[in-house]
Amino acid sequence: MTTTPPVPPANTSPFPIEEPPHTPTAPTASKSSSDEWATPEKQGWSIGKIVGAAAGVGAIAIGVAAVLFPRDSAASSKKTKKRKS
Repeated sequence: MTTTPPVPPANTSPFPIEEPPHTPTAPTASKSSSDEWATPEKQGWSIGKIVGAAAGVGAIAIGVAAVLFPRDSAASSKKTKKRKS
């Protein structure tokens, strides 16, 4: 018993079995700078990165404060003094 299923002889694959050989390409002559796209220079952090970093630092600060300064008791409503009449 074989591991491959039987295939009809007229069944051909739409894809080539082997990749055709590549023709070597010679390097092209140097192009002028106006023909090529200029890559923009890095200008530092974007606004999104700055806002994200600030939000991350703030979240860490709140977490550290919650661990270091826990509340002694649950929040309670203010007690009102009774008026003497």
